Parts: sequence; structure tokens; C-alpha cells
Amino acid sequence: MINERDKTIIKYLQGDLSLSSEPFRLLADQLGCTQDEVMEAVEELQDRGIMRRIGAILRHRRAGYVHNAMIMWVVPGERVDEAGEYMASFTEISHCYLRETPAGWPYNLYSMIHARTSQRLEEIVESIARELGIQEYKVVRTVKEFKKTSMKYY
Repeated sequence: MINERDKTIIKYLQGDLSLSSEPFRLLADQLGCTQDEVMEAVEELQDRGIMRRIGAILRHRRAGYVHNAMIMWVVPGERVDEAGEYMASFTEISHCYLRETPAGWPYNLYSMIHARTSQRLEEIVESIARELGIQEYKVVRTVKEFKKTSMKYY
């Protein structure tokens, strides 16, 4: 069960935190408690499985990663775990998903690569294809980013 305090904390954490040494001070003041109590409440939300984690969102383009692409791979079913784990080992890969393959569409594994140069992006793709022996894949480069936000629950 989620109470009003939990909802306030979740809503606050969904937004941008202040860049300060005490980013939870405003929330603590709003709740009438200390920052330590806020952190205890956050840990409790995680322990209860309501929140999985708190993480930063990197604005890839602002950080210089302007060569981004979704790679669609055809990987045999018995090798998807191995392939996914290998792809996920690259720091430049932010997402790696196994998807259903509808009729007429062979691609089942997708990875999102963020690179500073076109050459680095191509090196990563070629390395993965070579290492895993994947012959069939498509590179779909990002043209424009429309949304870079997390889901909002409250």
C-alpha cells in the first residue's frame, strides 16, 4: 500500500534533483522531516519493491554522444542470452532487448548504441557481429531525439 508521503517522495524523485550537496533538503522540508528520514523512506520503498532504483538520466547528445543508433540483430534463439550479455558489456550500449518477431520480420534482438563518432559506432557494430558470428543485422541511426524523460507515476 502506498500512502500520501510515499506518493510525494515518488513524485519528487521523478523530477530533476537540485545540483547541491543536499538534494533532498527541499523534500524533507516539504514533508516536515529530516533528510535522513527521507532517505530511510526511499530505502523502505525499495525494500518493499515499489521502487526498483534511483538513477541519473544521461543526456547523450549534450554529453557529446551524437552518433546514436538502434541495431536490429537476427540471433538464433539458443544464443540470445549469450549475445545479449555480450552486447550489454559495452559501455556505449544503453539498451539491449529481446523482442517477439512477427511474421515477415526476422529481427529479434535490439541494442541502442551511443558513440561520440560515427567510426566508433561502426567499430562496435562490427566487433559484435564478428565476435558473435552474426551475419544479419540492420543499423538504424538516430536522426532526432523527441523525448528524453522517465515515466511519471504520480
